[in-house]
Amino acid sequence: MILAIILIILIFSALVIAHEWGHFIVARRNGVKVEEFGVGFPPKVFSRKKGGTEYSLNLLPLGGFVRLKGEDEAVSGKDSFYNKPYKSKAKIVMAGVGVNFLIAYVIVVILLIFGIPALLPSGFVNFGPIKPSSVTTSPLITTSVNKGSVADKAGITPSTEILKANGNELKTTEQLQNFTKENAGKTVNLEIRKNSETKTIKVELSKDGSKGYLGLAAQPVELAKYNPLSALVAAFVVIVQLAILTVAAFGSFIAGLFSAKVSSDVAGPVGIVSIFGGVMQFGWRYVLAFIASISLSLAVINSLPIPALDGGRFALMTLARLGVKIDPEKEKIAHVAGFALLIILIVIVTISDISRL
Repeated sequence: MILAIILIILIFSALVIAHEWGHFIVARRNGVKVEEFGVGFPPKVFSRKKGGTEYSLNLLPLGGFVRLKGEDEAVSGKDSFYNKPYKSKAKIVMAGVGVNFLIAYVIVVILLIFGIPALLPSGFVNFGPIKPSSVTTSPLITTSVNKGSVADKAGITPSTEILKANGNELKTTEQLQNFTKENAGKTVNLEIRKNSETKTIKVELSKDGSKGYLGLAAQPVELAKYNPLSALVAAFVVIVQLAILTVAAFGSFIAGLFSAKVSSDVAGPVGIVSIFGGVMQFGWRYVLAFIASISLSLAVINSLPIPALDGGRFALMTLARLGVKIDPEKEKIAHVAGFALLIILIVIVTISDISRL
């Protein structure tokens, strides 16, 4: 669990720093002075000024930040964000979102080329020439193991491959279920593969099937590979559909707040650590897919027109561009209120996560 927490902090920090780097690089290219690029959050540990920008390393490892000249107030000068045209401002504000989308897209492209399990409820992307070049099916892989069960006591963990039972090859979940039912209460030989090591273990199956004769869930996993050109298109389809699902999950979460029922489709910090702890056991493909989903979630959530988020800033800028008069003081209040709302939502989700553990 400690390793999962450390890795999640590193992954999340890297994705947030990449997000802020997007703001940084686009601001520089549009002639806006970047006053500070910070890794982590204050208190400050170390800083160095170069090219008019202060680069700082801060104590709290929770991402990073970029401070632009004229970002939050009217500051004169050609290098002020405040004085830049709408087009430049829009590119700067949404650059971080773009970087997070790009990271998710590149990871999915890589996974599609090297082999990936289905990331969408509808399965693999398959239309016209955009289809898998090959699909392979893995042996039965345990997805969960009941605590205190026969399997748990035998040392079987999630991601363990169940190869054979009493010498007979197992290919489907139904074959495993039928075997354990027919041999309830008996001692059987299971050939398993765990951490690349294959061995045969003796297991005495339970007589009571109410909680499973073996006490695990297992299923074969299909891995699809795409050629590089197909992967470029298929990855775009996957990203768009996952983005839609993310928005739907967030919408369900907000709707659930009004019915006092928080959706289990949304996870906070505690839930993410818990999920990642299980994901790590299934190998690098699943870890990369998890990182892609986090990066995509950051992009989607930041795109929403909520004050304090990039999407909220973009929405207010666009309204001003269309002639809607927005009082600067009221805009600041809206951003503060939006930030407070986000903190409240995080607290609610965290409480929900803890209650599900």
